[in-house]
Amino acid sequence: MHEEESDSLKDCLTYVARCLLVFLSVTSLSTHYAHADKIDLASSTQFLWGEDLLDDNQITLAQYLRFNFKPDKQKFSVTGYGRFISDLESGSVRDNDLSGRLYYLYLNYAPKDTLLFNMGRQFVHFTAGSAVMDGISVEVRDIGPVGISFSGGADVNYSLVSDHSRLANFFTGIEVFLEQIAGTQLGASYVRKYDDWDLARETFGVNARYYFKTVSPYTEIQYDRLSEAINEAVIGVDIFPISFLALKTEYYHSYPVFDATSIYSVFAVDKYEEILFRAEYSFEDTPLTIAASYVWQLYENDEDAGVFTVGANYYPLSALLINASVNYRDGYGGKLWGGEIYSNYSLNKDIFLSAGIQHDTYRRPDFSDDEDAQRYWLGGSWTFRKNTSVDGRIEYNVNENFERNTLGRVSLDWKL
Repeated sequence: MHEEESDSLKDCLTYVARCLLVFLSVTSLSTHYAHADKIDLASSTQFLWGEDLLDDNQITLAQYLRFNFKPDKQKFSVTGYGRFISDLESGSVRDNDLSGRLYYLYLNYAPKDTLLFNMGRQFVHFTAGSAVMDGISVEVRDIGPVGISFSGGADVNYSLVSDHSRLANFFTGIEVFLEQIAGTQLGASYVRKYDDWDLARETFGVNARYYFKTVSPYTEIQYDRLSEAINEAVIGVDIFPISFLALKTEYYHSYPVFDATSIYSVFAVDKYEEILFRAEYSFEDTPLTIAASYVWQLYENDEDAGVFTVGANYYPLSALLINASVNYRDGYGGKLWGGEIYSNYSLNKDIFLSAGIQHDTYRRPDFSDDEDAQRYWLGGSWTFRKNTSVDGRIEYNVNENFERNTLGRVSLDWKL
């Protein structure tokens, strides 16, 4: 056996051994507390294969674990989610060393119904900004008609194979929101980010929605103080004139903003805007829903573009869904028309099948010929025992990047 093959096999066996150790440890913990229903545990062991954009083979083995542990009659719980992953092929994008990633792991403590603490690695979201951070969040409710949420900690940065955080990259945010007023959503937030203790971003945000009987206007606006610009804004309205018809009109504005400490902050950028019109109708006596939309895309220093989309969901049988859609785009960036059709079928309560076809024909700027792209896929899942299933999908691609490319995924999933 060649030395490279021996090392690859050794890495694979080491990876499997470590995953087995984690599996046995968590299973032992779950078995100990299962009778008291104190732990929710989900595992997904995934095997993926295919080629990347550099034509390198990728054969990946990954183990995902998510859990929530809550002792009986206690005011705290622990929640975590992470993965181990190894590429069994030594490609140019990622090596085959075993690597891990922790998405979140935090302690949730609620001494009162109106007071909540989250401590540890967690995802926090404000209208003014979001982050995965190692820190603490506090939420206080029922201060009259308002509530307050505060978060602060070290911003977590993810690379292809690792993640890291340090206190000098600090994230902090606060939001005041309206509550207990029927049909009304209103909040205002403020976020600051530091890069090596230098101020990198300072952002204000506001969100609002009001629910009338048949009309619901909404907005979400984000303002970057350092750039003195509205970097993102959404203003829209949902309309329900009759019970089976839904209409939406929305305006979206985007102006790219980078951290003040980033080299990209000195580059000129253009704003982008779009106006959306959408209608969806569900037939009362037929299991059919149709939808149509038009998006007018506006580029600051280039021509505009328009995107038309028409689609439908149809249930010829209670266990069978057929979805079909077509779209057409013309304007900045070229022309494109395409379509998709897919079907989901529940053979019984344990077996689920799905399949689909996608096709696009497009013409790039300054090109006189059309190019095509197709994707065909087949998938399914089988629940062979309570809370345990096998899920799989295989996909075949033909486009300008791949003469032919097959991607696949098989996973073993279980919950406790």
